[in-house]
Amino acid sequence: MSTDSAHSLSDSLEIPLSGEIKNVSKNLDAIEIEVQYEIESKWVQIHSYVSEFLESQGIEPVTAKELAVLPGLDFMSALFYIDQFAKEEIYDVIIVDTAPTADTIRLLSYPDIANWYIDKMFGVMRNLVKIARATVGRVMRTPLPPDGVLDDIQWMKDKLANARKIMTDPSKTSIRLVLNPERMVITETMRAYTYLSLYGYTVEAIVINRIFPEKSGSGYFEEKLVEQKKYLEEIEQAFSPLKMLRAQLFSREVVGKKSLEILGNMIFGDSDPTQIYSKERPMKMYEEGGAKILAIKIPFTVDMSVELYNRKDLLIVSIGSYKRMIALPYTYASLEVKKAEMDGGWLKVIFKKEGKADGQKGSGKKGKGKGKRSG
Repeated sequence: MSTDSAHSLSDSLEIPLSGEIKNVSKNLDAIEIEVQYEIESKWVQIHSYVSEFLESQGIEPVTAKELAVLPGLDFMSALFYIDQFAKEEIYDVIIVDTAPTADTIRLLSYPDIANWYIDKMFGVMRNLVKIARATVGRVMRTPLPPDGVLDDIQWMKDKLANARKIMTDPSKTSIRLVLNPERMVITETMRAYTYLSLYGYTVEAIVINRIFPEKSGSGYFEEKLVEQKKYLEEIEQAFSPLKMLRAQLFSREVVGKKSLEILGNMIFGDSDPTQIYSKERPMKMYEEGGAKILAIKIPFTVDMSVELYNRKDLLIVSIGSYKRMIALPYTYASLEVKKAEMDGGWLKVIFKKEGKADGQKGSGKKGKGKGKRSG
């Protein structure tokens, strides 16, 4: 399943794909998420209402239909397919070919963000609609959402929660990061690994792609091979003990089934490609020395500021430009944050044995990373 709007999956397979699931070979189906198809097949009520609402505000009908495409609909559709496939149990493995780093993180953080907005706004919206229908509904020009739209919103919330549960279960789902042995790509992958850990996803392997063969290290590419060896050593040091899979740079573009089979054999050999190399959760809660501790895996800081706040039953962790709100269980919510410290690639938030959260800014540290693995 491709969630990349550029859709290179059909090019790689050399088979035309669309928004509908298509069988491409024995035991292999494929799909490229298409927003328009999703709207026409699954989002008719919501799309129709938003279009009608925009028209009531004076926007032309054609423009209103274009504007009625909800932000993140492609992300949401991909998550719903994951939930659907898991329930149907007709596939042994689901491989999600995601977009570049920024879009992938938006996809994987979407359940948390969307759930927060729905929780904050949905209950108020439902109550206001009931009141409006009973009082001014008959004289208002602005259309009120029908029950079907409100039901769809609740359905969305439930589906997103199910998808997130599946994706953050390391016994069912894992993430493999692909990088080239180049400085900027390594740094970007470090950030991606950190952000994914922040949102609760298990990264269990990396694929080092486009490695120059040793025999290419003469003439024009001699300096490139020397540089690459240095970066391969950096990758080994930085990402260890993650499983590292390797693929050489091909002499021609990797497209079509035969080329993909060669690439697959190069990466996996005789091993099972679906083998899970690590089931470590990037967040854990435990007691140590009589104190309760919440630990979040932060493998790299890469010159990003790390900020920590606690407000009532929420712990807010901000790394760089990404923020996660973690709902604390009751046994933690009633305690005050004593301190936070980095320990071997983990951010340990230590709670006081007694006392209640005061709702003020927590005592977590704010600082700059040094571009190295913490610990």
